[in-house]
Amino acid sequence: MPYTIFFDRYSKRAYLDKDIPKESLDRIFEIIRWTPSCANKQPWRIIFVQDKAQHEKLMTALAKGNAWAAKAPVLVVVCARESDDYSREDDPVKYYQFDSGMATLSLLLGAVQEGLMGHPMAGYDAPAVKKALDIPDEYHVLCVVSLGYEGPIDLLDERTRTKDESPRVRKEINEIISMDKFAF
Repeated sequence: MPYTIFFDRYSKRAYLDKDIPKESLDRIFEIIRWTPSCANKQPWRIIFVQDKAQHEKLMTALAKGNAWAAKAPVLVVVCARESDDYSREDDPVKYYQFDSGMATLSLLLGAVQEGLMGHPMAGYDAPAVKKALDIPDEYHVLCVVSLGYEGPIDLLDERTRTKDESPRVRKEINEIISMDKFAF
C-alpha cells in the first residue's frame, strides 16, 4: 500500500536513549521548509531543542502527564505570530495556525521517513515555554513535539504504558467526510 507513511505515524511515548543524526534532522528541516502555506507566508518558526540544559529547561514547562517526553532526545516547539499571517478583510481565518499545523504534519511524516517517532503534545505552559526558549511575546506556542527513536514499552510507567497499549481508533469515514454538501 503506497500510503504506509500515514499509517506508520503514531504517537507512542517510549524513547530510546539514542541521538538523532544531524543528517536526519537536516532532511526533516528541508521537508518542513517545503510545506505549503497560504500565500507562501511560511509563518511557522520551529525550535529543535537538543542541548541537554535547554531540554531540561523546556521539560519544566510541560505538564506532569508528559514527563515521559524527557527521554526523547529532541523536543520541538512550533510557534508562529499573527503578524506573519496572510489576511483578507472578509476572512477571519487564522491561516498562520492552519499553516503551522501543516508544517507540524510535515515534521511528523518526515520523522517517520527517518525511522523516528514524533509525539505532538498540548500539555504545556506556553508562558513557561516562551521563557525557557527566549521566544518573543508576539509569538504563539502552538505545539510541542517529542522526537526520537521508539523504545520498548517497558520503559514507561504503568499508567503511560496502558495508554500506549490501547488500540488506535478513528471516527468512521462518514462521520468526518461527506460529498457535495454538509451531511453530518
